Amino acid sequence: MNKKLNFAVIFNANAAGGRKLKLINKVINLLEKNHIVDLFKTESEDHARNVFKELSNKKFDRLVFAGGDGSVCFGINEMFKSDNLKDKLVGYIPAGTANILQIETQIKKKAEEIYNVLVSDNHKKISLAKINDKYFFLMAGVGFDSRIVESINTNIKKYLGKVIFALKGFQHFLFLKNNKMEVEADNEKIMADWILCTNSKYYAGPHSITNDTNIFENRIVAYIFKDLTRIKLLYYVWLILTKGDLTPAKSVIKKELNRLKINGVNNKVLSQVDGENCGYVNSLEIQKTDRFINLLVP
Repeated sequence: MNKKLNFAVIFNANAAGGRKLKLINKVINLLEKNHIVDLFKTESEDHARNVFKELSNKKFDRLVFAGGDGSVCFGINEMFKSDNLKDKLVGYIPAGTANILQIETQIKKKAEEIYNVLVSDNHKKISLAKINDKYFFLMAGVGFDSRIVESINTNIKKYLGKVIFALKGFQHFLFLKNNKMEVEADNEKIMADWILCTNSKYYAGPHSITNDTNIFENRIVAYIFKDLTRIKLLYYVWLILTKGDLTPAKSVIKKELNRLKINGVNNKVLSQVDGENCGYVNSLEIQKTDRFINLLVP
């Protein structure tokens, strides 16, 4: 593309450190050679919300998120609050921990490659799902993985990266504690320990968990784990590493999701969305939507 473009780049300063900061700066330097770049460095969610309000009154061509999957999820939800932002072409500079969006899209972690994607016209629709009033594009987890996410200190995560997920995952595996939930799906009620609803093929990094969907399909797969034990968890890990698909697990109920409701039994339910803690509520509703964003891709 030869046209001079105006980019608004929103950079989550808390998501990146070290080499990722260098990558972001290299991409911005390349963009500034031939295009106009407005850089917004955000320090908190409140600060980021104010940035999106400011952007809703500005004219620009492309909105770029520099951060992790959680930063992109947050940005998508803010986009849909503004008629001026909701249809913008979206670009992405992977600077988070797991960067599942980068794995799904096959965007290379090289400044020149990212630059070429951002200035191209090549884009695809990413389908969105919804958990209560929040959109997500990768997955929502309720139970085992949401407790792992809740237990992670964001400052430690910034420096240890994926290692902290492995450490906390092992800790929660050793001291496994399940809180029963009632799941309503397809007019059926199921008692479960863990629910994973995925719009993504990948989970916890470059690990395939399903062959039935990816972020470019408007299809959500729900895995409902009824009686979660350490032995079963080890089996699920083995399936992911060897098959890339949880479908063979007979102890897991798999459903193609339109709408699913989750109620706490003796406890409130804790959820994580795209790797970010969403806190405790009495009940959750997860559903497929017809919403999407247009993401620039290789």
